[in-house]
Amino acid sequence: MNNIKELLSSTKTTDVRKAARFLQKNLMPEFEDLVLESFKNQLNKGQRSWETICTLIKCIGLNQYRTALPLIEGIVDLNEEHDAITIEAGLALIRLKRIDLSDVSEILKRLSTTKFSLAYGMFNALGYDKMQPCASDVKTIIDFAWDFGINEEKGYGDPRYGLIAACAGWDKSLVKDFLYHILTTTDFTNIRYIAENSLIGKYVRLA
Repeated sequence: MNNIKELLSSTKTTDVRKAARFLQKNLMPEFEDLVLESFKNQLNKGQRSWETICTLIKCIGLNQYRTALPLIEGIVDLNEEHDAITIEAGLALIRLKRIDLSDVSEILKRLSTTKFSLAYGMFNALGYDKMQPCASDVKTIIDFAWDFGINEEKGYGDPRYGLIAACAGWDKSLVKDFLYHILTTTDFTNIRYIAENSLIGKYVRLA
């Protein structure tokens, strides 16, 4: 316990990341205030501390540290186009705001304005957490995501990654056309692998 406190309070980003990674695997609500303070400190350092910021955001989302929500929303509202911090903030936002695993209201709310990275993060919440939205919400998300991000440079990956994985647990009649579309339009080997498994209802462990 004392060691985690020391690491979170350290001026070394490697120490902070070590503590945040530990708290990703060992959920501890009692560290909320310290994590929030560390998060604020890292945000003040800006992009040069991006890796540590991402690690802390993941820790915040998994631990449900809701006092950090205004800061997470601030990042999300900036809606940066290609940004690792925004991806993690999008994932954390859904984890912090949903009522249960069927609640995708925050995703639906932001679909019309979302850019690449925010969509990537929000869709990751669907796959990582095996969310189960209702049929009408599934249709809305898939209609939006049909070709979303396909014109981006390959170095950015496919923002539908988490969505494609989540389809494994959804009604096949709602997702099969989308998954076949993915298979015929993507060159990403990992995306094809996920889509193939989702077609047979098999969840793939996401990286």
